[in-house]
Parts: sequence; C-alpha cells; structure tokens
Amino acid sequence: MPVLIGRNRLTTVPPRAVVAIGMFDGVHRAHQQLIRTTVRLARRVRGTSVAVTFDPDPQTVLDPHHAQPPLMPLQRRLELIASYGAQLIWVIRFTPAFSRMSPEAFVRSVLWRRLRARWIVVGSAFAFGKDRRGDLALLRRLGEACGMQVTALPAVRAGGIPISSSRIRRLVQQGALAEARQLLGRDAELSGVVVHGAGRATQLGFPTANIRLAPTLQPPRGVYDVGVVIGRRRDDGLMNLGVRPTFLPPSLSSGQTGRESALVCEVHLPAFQGTLYDQSVRIELHRYLRNERRFPHPQALARQIRRDLRRLTRLR
Repeated sequence: MPVLIGRNRLTTVPPRAVVAIGMFDGVHRAHQQLIRTTVRLARRVRGTSVAVTFDPDPQTVLDPHHAQPPLMPLQRRLELIASYGAQLIWVIRFTPAFSRMSPEAFVRSVLWRRLRARWIVVGSAFAFGKDRRGDLALLRRLGEACGMQVTALPAVRAGGIPISSSRIRRLVQQGALAEARQLLGRDAELSGVVVHGAGRATQLGFPTANIRLAPTLQPPRGVYDVGVVIGRRRDDGLMNLGVRPTFLPPSLSSGQTGRESALVCEVHLPAFQGTLYDQSVRIELHRYLRNERRFPHPQALARQIRRDLRRLTRLR
C-alpha cells in the first residue's frame, strides 16, 4: 500500500481512481464506512481506491490557539486507513498557502489534474477550499464538469448524534472510554516510546515501562486497565498517567507546578519478561479504574497496586 506525502509526490496517475477525502483522525466508524464504500466502488469500476488526507490538522494552521491534539499520530492513522482496504494514501501537507486554495482550484488541480478521479466519496457535511467555501453542491457541479461522479454518505450516528472526531475527543478528555469505544469501533489509544525511568516502581516490586507519549489527546490523570501492543505481541497491563504524587514534595503533588511534576506514563505488565527500552508501543485504553492520589508512604502505594491488580483479574 503506497503512502505519498506531499503534493509533489504523486508522479503517476492511479488508474480509474475512486477517492475518499477527509482528515480521518481516529479512523472512527464513520470514516470506516467512507473508506469501505470507496474500496467497494473502486472494485466495481476496476479502479484504484485512494484516500486523500491532510497533515497537520487544518485547525492547527488556521487557529492554532484553539486546536485540539489529534486522537492518534499520523503513522497510526495511515495504518488504520490501509487496514480498511485503501490501495493508495495521499497525504497532502496542509500549509498556509494550501489553505488559501479556492474550492474550484482544489477540485481541478488536485482531484482532476493530479488524480484523474472517476469518483469522489465524501461525508454529507464535507466542506473544502479557502474558508471552507466549497460545499457538497459545488463539489457536484465541479465534478460533473470534469466527468467525476460524487457520492455523499449520510452521517453515521450513535445515540441519535453524528459520530465525529471532535465528539470522540470530548469523551476521551472526560475519561468516558466506553462511549468513545462505541464511536471508534475499538479502544481509544495512546502511543509512544519506552524510555528509562527512575526505577521506583521496580523497587516497589512492580517494574514498569516508562513511556514518552506522542503528542496526541490524553485522558484524565489516573490509573487504567490497558492493553499494550509491542510489534506483534499484546499484553494486558496497569497504567498510571500522572505525576507520581507519593514521590513528590507536598507542594508539588497537585501536579500544577514544577518541573518534577511533569506528566508521566508508566505501565506495569505482569506477564512480560525482558526489557522494552527504545521500543515503540501502542496503549489500548480499556477502562478507567481510579484517581491518582498521594499515599503516606511507598508501602501504602504498593498495597494499592496489589488491590488494583486483583481488580483487573476480576474484571477480565
């Protein structure tokens, strides 16, 4: 599955391209339907299923002070898009210059001249071009002039409300992981690289993988039931996302100030043996267990971790 990054990377026109367009952040259930429809239509015309996406999120360019972190890194987004059958993914860099492209120029330059698209598949709320001036009606008119067919899929709803990346972000920020899972079709995720830590958890008898998280959306601080994917292996574990207040001076235990109180992600994997340093991991967020809190001494924390692990055994 080729991935092309940048507007100048597309050197060959894909035959009879059927093109899905979107950010696809989270690759949630509505995105999945869009990609699957594109794949099905491409098979019908014996063409190429193409997903066109953008990086970074337009909001970070157009309104950086109000932009939300993405649900997942670009690489994970591409993996998931490919898993639903897209044969070609074209990542267009969203820059200030690109944001000023008119809707007409986007259709003619990107979709027609570069892709020679036969069919365009979008959501019914699709908007495009400078200031999002292009709507579905304009896309149909421009597409017809270029010989492109346009299919707009109705919103996929859950609880009567359309599924969207922004809705999922709010749920994850609230720690509502079961509701987020319903919209995503799988667990919300974190990802990162295992780095060296201070070794305090090992001294307590619960060695952890300390993870430098990718800059994506995070759930509230606390202790979580998680699954950790390392390559082809998957292990269940217990994650703490917080500032380790038991080991901080009382003035910093709130996690609001001080370099020592920077957010830390630690995962204990009871069944794992070996080292994970420098490996990339993906963390599946199953459920929120409890708040992170300060204990009077490390031994009290160790007792609570044992209780947490017993609870996980019952839940599973």
